[in-house]
Amino acid sequence: MAVVADPPLALDHIQGIAVPGFFKPHQALLLLHLPSPDPKPALGELLRMLDAGLFSTGRQALDDRARFREVGADGPGLLRAIGFTSSGLDHSAQGLSATVPSMAFRGGMAARASLLGDGDPAGWQVGGRGPMPHLLVLVAGNDGPAVAQDAEALAARLIACGAVLPVPIQDGHVRAQAPGREHFGFADGISQPGIRGVDDWGRPITPRRLPATDPEHDLFGLPGQHLVWPGEFVLGYPGASPDPRLPGPVRPVPAWMHDGAFLVYRRLRQHVFAFRRTMASEAARLRSLPGFGTVDDERLAALLVGRWPSGAPVSRSPQADCPALGTNALFNNDFRFDDDTPVRQRDIGPSPRPAGADPLGLVCPVASHIRKVNLRDQASDVGGASATQSRRILRVGVPYGPEVADGETEATEQDRGLLFLSIQASIEDQFEFLQARWINSRVRPRGPGGDDMLVGRNAAPPDGARRCLVFGDGMVRPTEVVATEPFVTMTGGGYFFVPSLTTLRALLEGTPLPP
Repeated sequence: MAVVADPPLALDHIQGIAVPGFFKPHQALLLLHLPSPDPKPALGELLRMLDAGLFSTGRQALDDRARFREVGADGPGLLRAIGFTSSGLDHSAQGLSATVPSMAFRGGMAARASLLGDGDPAGWQVGGRGPMPHLLVLVAGNDGPAVAQDAEALAARLIACGAVLPVPIQDGHVRAQAPGREHFGFADGISQPGIRGVDDWGRPITPRRLPATDPEHDLFGLPGQHLVWPGEFVLGYPGASPDPRLPGPVRPVPAWMHDGAFLVYRRLRQHVFAFRRTMASEAARLRSLPGFGTVDDERLAALLVGRWPSGAPVSRSPQADCPALGTNALFNNDFRFDDDTPVRQRDIGPSPRPAGADPLGLVCPVASHIRKVNLRDQASDVGGASATQSRRILRVGVPYGPEVADGETEATEQDRGLLFLSIQASIEDQFEFLQARWINSRVRPRGPGGDDMLVGRNAAPPDGARRCLVFGDGMVRPTEVVATEPFVTMTGGGYFFVPSLTTLRALLEGTPLPP
C-alpha cells in the first residue's frame, strides 16, 4: 500500500493553542466583554498586540516544545492565544456568527446545559445566565509569576480601552506537590492524540518514536499514541477516514474559518473529600465479597479511572501501581482492549507485563474513564475502531486551586479542580458527543458497563446514584460500585472560536472576510 504523506500545515497562520497545542504548567484566562456600542478602541488595542507578535503561532509553539525537550522549562516561555464567542464575533463583525455551521457555538454552552447534564447554569461563575464574555485571552508559560504579570498587563491595556473583565482572571497551575497529576491524584494528559502534519521544513507535528521497520510506524507517534488527521482539530484540512492511513474529507466551512479551531472551556470543581470517602467506603464494602479481598481505595479508584495514580495502565499492571511504568512514555499508553498488544522489536528497553486482550473489561472495566472516551482498537455504537479517531479532542487545560491543606475538612473544603480546555474541529461531533453520548451513558460506547464514575453527569435512577460494574479476582460475575454524590461539578464555561491569525487581523481591522 502506498504511503500517504502527512499534509503541510500553515503554522504561521494557525494559533499555537490549536496546533500543536499549549502544554504549559501555568495558565491565566482572561474573559472579556468588548465595550458597547463602540468596540473599536479595544479592537484597536488587540490589533496592536497582534502587530507586536503577542499571539503565538503554531510554529512558535512547536519551536517552544522542541526547546523544552532539549533544555527543559528554562525561562518564562510565554505563549498567548485569543478566542471569540458567538457574540464576540458579532461584536467584531456584525452577523458573522450566523455563517458558523455550529448550532452549539452559536447558542453557547449554557443553552446546552441540559444536553451535557450540567444542571442549571444560573449558579455558574462564568458563562451562566448573564451575558457571555466576548473574548477569551489565554496566557501560558513555564513560570507562574511571569504568566500572572503578563495577564494582568494585558488586562490593564484592554480595560483602559473600555473592555470589561466580568470575572477575575482564571489562574491554573500544575500541582506543586504532584506535578502532572489532577486533584484526585491521578496523572493526566497521557493519552493525548498525535497530530498528522508537517511544517514548511517537513518537521512532523508529532514525532514518530517507533522504528521505520515497525509495521505500525505510520499509525503512532509514541507507542499507543494514534496519529489523527489534522482536520479533526483545525479546519481546512482532511479529517479522519475509515482507514487511519488515508485522509478523509475536509469539513465544509467558510474560507474565513480555515486554519481556525473551536475551543471548549469548562471550569470543573473537584470534590476531593467526597471522592476519597466514597473510594474508602466502597472498597471496604467490596472486601467482604468473594474475589475482592485485596481491593483497597487506591485500587478501586484505579479501576474506575483505568490507570493508577502514576499513570500506569490497569491493563498492564492489574494488581498494583507501577511508577516506573507510569512515567515511561514508551509503555504507559501502549495497550489495547480487543486484541493483545504486540510485543514490538524496538530499541526502547525491555517491555513490562504485556497488555493482553480485555474485550469484556475483566481487567480494565468497560465503564472506566479511559475506555469511555477512547476505545482504541474496539468498535463502538457508531462503528469500527477507526470511528473513535473522529471523536478525539486535544486537551490543553491545567488544574486550578490549592493543594488540600493540613487540617482542611469537607466543611472547609476549598475551591479546586480543573480548567478544562479542549481543541476540536466540531463541538457537536467531538466534545459534546463524548460528554453527552458516551460519558453520560450507562450503555455506550460499548456494553452495559455503567456510568463514568468520575465525570458522568446524567444519573438515570431516582436516587441520583452513579453505578458501574467491576470484576474481582478470578470472578466471572461483576459487582456494582455505587457513588451517591458527585465528584465533579460544573461551575462555568463557554464555547470559543480560535481564528487563524490572518482572520484575526481582518476582524480587528474591520476588513472583509472571504466567504
